[in-house]
Amino acid sequence: MIRTLLVAASLSLLAACSGSGAPDAGTAAPSTGAVTTATPSTEAPTTTEPAPTYAATIDELLNLGRPIVLAHTAGEDNFPASTLFAFGESVKAGVDMLDLNVLLTKDGVLLVQHDDTVDRSTSGTGAVSDLTFAEINALDGAYWFTEDCGACTDQPDDHYLYRGIRTGDHQAPPGYTPDDFALPSLRQLIERFPTIPLNIEIKGEGEPAQRAADELAKELKETGRDQASVVASFNDDIVSYFHSIAPDIEASPGLTVLTNYVLNHTPIPDGMRILQLPPEYSGVKVITGQLVADATASGFPIWVWPNNRDLENLDSYRSFLGMGVTGLNINFPAQGVQAVDEFVADTAAKPAASAGCTSTPAAAPGETTVDVSVAGLDGTYIRHLPPAYDGATPLPLVLVLHGWSQPAALVGLESGMPDFADSHRFVAVMPDITRPTPLWDTAVDGADMKWITGVLDELEATLCIDTNRVHLTGMSNGAMMTSSIACALADRVASVAPVAGVRIPDDCGQPARPVPVVAFHGTADPYLAYEGGFGEKVSGLPTPDGAGSLGDVVASGPDAVPVEDRVATWAARNLCKGAATVTAVADDVDLHEWVDCTNPTMLYSVKGGGHSWPGSTFDTAIPDMLGPTSTSISATAIMWWFFHQHPLGA
Repeated sequence: MIRTLLVAASLSLLAACSGSGAPDAGTAAPSTGAVTTATPSTEAPTTTEPAPTYAATIDELLNLGRPIVLAHTAGEDNFPASTLFAFGESVKAGVDMLDLNVLLTKDGVLLVQHDDTVDRSTSGTGAVSDLTFAEINALDGAYWFTEDCGACTDQPDDHYLYRGIRTGDHQAPPGYTPDDFALPSLRQLIERFPTIPLNIEIKGEGEPAQRAADELAKELKETGRDQASVVASFNDDIVSYFHSIAPDIEASPGLTVLTNYVLNHTPIPDGMRILQLPPEYSGVKVITGQLVADATASGFPIWVWPNNRDLENLDSYRSFLGMGVTGLNINFPAQGVQAVDEFVADTAAKPAASAGCTSTPAAAPGETTVDVSVAGLDGTYIRHLPPAYDGATPLPLVLVLHGWSQPAALVGLESGMPDFADSHRFVAVMPDITRPTPLWDTAVDGADMKWITGVLDELEATLCIDTNRVHLTGMSNGAMMTSSIACALADRVASVAPVAGVRIPDDCGQPARPVPVVAFHGTADPYLAYEGGFGEKVSGLPTPDGAGSLGDVVASGPDAVPVEDRVATWAARNLCKGAATVTAVADDVDLHEWVDCTNPTMLYSVKGGGHSWPGSTFDTAIPDMLGPTSTSISATAIMWWFFHQHPLGA
């Protein structure tokens, strides 16, 4: 059933890159057919800031050594799609490549336009193939643009920010003219931006699309943009046809080829290498950790184009980069550029290969339970290796510590960390000392600390781990142990993320180095109270020997300190200056952040949240046991981005 659904979903992989289509009959702009109204016409100015140096060829683009950003249809959620104004603003934002669609007008001009009609975005109506370029170019190309939905027909008049600039009814922004709010020809676009690489999709199929392909090949060669352009199409026949007439121009596979590669690992045709894919379709993931690993190993870069506006945001762009995607074809160019800049800065600390990178044979990707005995304590750890693991490339390591009476496998399920490791290319390990009741002795110099140290030694000796990127998280009692490890192993652990149990170990002293900390805690936690002390449900937990329940226990020392004060103590250890700033990141979540620090310190305070892992599907199903679980944020996603930003040696 899953396979059948994915087949159906993949039939729309490229088609899903479309907008909402033509508006209903009653909502189109009050203009039909050819437009005869005169519009202001001026010479194209040198509107944008001084042009940066772009990759001169697609080979250079693919070898920049970092991910790239494309302005999808000129950033269609940010600016009026396909207009020179939108392309100009995308260039100012710092994109590496412009993304556009082309089709032929009635008089054979290659028009830059996504839809096969002008209805959805302009002041006119009609099929592109039935209108001349002059008729289309006279239209207001920004007529239906709004910030809320790109192109909508049901908004108040004042929401149409750029309407009327094309016709001279309103003044153009500085550096632009009314002509910049029309739909341009491909040649006009290239003349305005002669050096930036282009990603061009040929719209349509059959003979009209072939004629567009002929004209496109001709214009790219005439303008000298043939080596700096990628050409794609929804239709494989059109891709094949274009490749046959212009074999020296980079072509990107079409629907059938992409479907067969994703589903069946069918080889990509010779001469094609860039895979342009959506992240998911109809709830089915298209870009997975396994796909990225396979494509990377085969030399096929993946450029993602989100087909869901909910994925058009900075956090999603960061997540795509963390998955190993090498191109963001997105609708908010400046946010994409920011995500790439952050990604590059955060990976500046070079990987440090552990001794296990020379181990043979390399462990295979997948999940294995390993027995281990250290410091007189027997135990196991669940070792989860992602599809990207090859035994030679150092990957980050995330240790995930279980809570009191919680099996190691359960904290993996609760956090979703193994699945996240698959998609974001790190090793996830869930350790557990064999005891009647699973728990951690949190003493900084105790036997459990020696056991964890031994597990870390073994992992680095047997696996290819990036020792600059060893991170730690834990739930409840595991969060307490995480806090202790941040004290004892500060020189080995890059950053930590305690969930529902951040603690100030009373035997911590001053760690060997400031350790970045991001904590999560619910204000209505029924086990470890936000205001300090234990909640009413602690009494029902099993004793260490498993023979009974804890009964009434009274918190003292560090366990009696309010959560916000505990994190403030970590902030002091991280040499933070001043108090935290508090920002509402969701209706039920406040972020407490100390900003002037040697290493960052953060607390996500979940208002009304229980003893739970924010964003956990598992925890949301058991509110009677844990209390409420917020789904406004994902602790796993937040901590991974935090980990990514804070390696050792950064």
